[in-house]
Parts: sequence; C-alpha cells; structure tokens
Amino acid sequence: MRISMFLFILGLTVTTVHASDGVFEINADCAIVGGCFDGDSGGYPVTITEPGSYRLTGNLSTSSEIVTFIDVTADNVTIDLNGYSLIGPVTCSGSTLTCNNSGVGDGIDAEGQGNIYVHNGSITGMGRDGLVVGRSARIERLTVAENARDGIVAQVPGSVLHRVSVRENGSDGIALGFGASYVMDSVVFNNGAQGVFGGFCGNVLMSGNTSNSCVAIAPNRCSTPSQCD
Repeated sequence: MRISMFLFILGLTVTTVHASDGVFEINADCAIVGGCFDGDSGGYPVTITEPGSYRLTGNLSTSSEIVTFIDVTADNVTIDLNGYSLIGPVTCSGSTLTCNNSGVGDGIDAEGQGNIYVHNGSITGMGRDGLVVGRSARIERLTVAENARDGIVAQVPGSVLHRVSVRENGSDGIALGFGASYVMDSVVFNNGAQGVFGGFCGNVLMSGNTSNSCVAIAPNRCSTPSQCD
C-alpha cells in the first residue's frame, strides 16, 4: 500500500513539472492540485515566472468572469495552446454587438512582458480581454472571440500578428499602441468598436487580410471606403 501511494505521488510530481521534451505543461488538473510548475501556487491564474516554453494539454474553462487563466511575469515565454481553448462564460452577439457580462478576467495576461509568443488555439468568453502582451510579441494561428472588452491588446510596438481570427469582442478586436506592428493574413470582423485600433494608423502594417486596411483600422461597420477616412 505504501509503495503504491509513493508511486502515485511520484506520478503527480512528474506531471506537474514538465514533459520529456522540456516543455512545461499546463492543464486544469495541475492547476487545481497545487501548481503546474515552480512559481505557480495552484488555482487560477496559472502563473509563469520563468522564461521558457509552455504547452496546454487540455482546455481551461471557468464560469466566472473575474478569472484570469494564465498570468505571465517573465520575458521570453512561448505558450502553445496546442489546439486547445481558454473558455470563459461571456457571450457577445447581435448586429449592434452586446456582451452578456463583464469582469476583470483575461485569458492570458502578459502585460509589460517582452518577446511573448502565443499560438495555436482559441481564447473565448473572458470577462475583460482575451490576450494582453507587451513589446515584440508574436501571435499566430489564434482565434480570439466574444471577450467582453478587447480581443488582443498589444499596445507596445513591435508585435506581429499572423493568421489570427478576431471577432465579436465587446470593444476593439485588436488594440495596438503608438508604434509599428504588423497584422497579416488575418480576419477581423464585427467587434464592438474598432477592428484594429492603432495610435497612428500609418504604423499598423496590414498585409493579405480578408478585410482591407481601411475597414480593419476604422470601425468594423463602415459600408464604404469613404466612411473609413
């Protein structure tokens, strides 16, 4: 009995450290049990305090609009959603977009942190913003939808957003700051305020997007190009 219990505890320890390829794993089980890795105390948010690569191994979901799923306090962090989703309780709909709730929960909060790379999954239904990043972020193959405030916030220069789908967020789809950022091969539509908001529109470089630059930078619902000027 003691040997079986020891092996069970050892198994829990291994799953809460990292996978064999050196990538730290994040899932609902380790978050609840007591933390997914060093620096994470358990519960939400899962806190990333060290540079490195992190990977979801299952969906994270909550019924509370005040929950943040992942809080990043280090630079040089890669988060692979691995095809999974961060799912909050908020829904947004209507031709004049409205959201059923709001709060202070973000999908991933990496505000102030540099060189953050998030890719390959979806963030939906958060009480505030879907994804918040700092300088020189890279965001790829991500769906960000029906969050109560902004979909993606990257207000420090140098972000690259590639193949993102950003729709039906309560405020801006993508909120950029006063500096050059690049949005390419992406779809941004039916957000409550701006599709892509930039401090200086000329610094938002647009390429190959489904909606043209004018529609993306100006309000989502301008029906003619002249309304976007």
